[in-house]
Amino acid sequence: MKAEISHKSAYFVATVLLSGTLVLLALLLGKGQIAFVLFSIVFMYLGRRLGWWLSKASLYGDPLPVILVECFIWGGLVAYVIHALIVWHHPYWILKWVFGFGVGSYVSSPDYGLISESTVPEQAMPRHTLISSLPFVVFIIGSVGLAFLR
Repeated sequence: MKAEISHKSAYFVATVLLSGTLVLLALLLGKGQIAFVLFSIVFMYLGRRLGWWLSKASLYGDPLPVILVECFIWGGLVAYVIHALIVWHHPYWILKWVFGFGVGSYVSSPDYGLISESTVPEQAMPRHTLISSLPFVVFIIGSVGLAFLR
């Protein structure tokens, strides 16, 4: 009897193996430019998945005060992770901007690419706009604030 695993399980296993391999390679390289890029790629992928999960689990169903708190935490957490990676690896300015702040900007919007704008009902558009933009603004402000804390 041949046992097969589902596509979802196979995708999960492949994701864990790829992310784990990139993290292991980055750890073996130690500090530096390539390690920063590898950690940024893993953070981009995992952060995007976690943001989608957060959006599906609570952001589109919770009351507004809870959404505000979650958006502030998400944007601040993304800013802190990117800041920590930059402080740890000291990348060149182009890598800092592209793989640091670029990845952070992409991940900071938790619902980016999850929902098509045309499918959002008119009455839900303010909530959708808030969820899309508030964490990004918090990320920008948090990144600037953390940069001056050195």
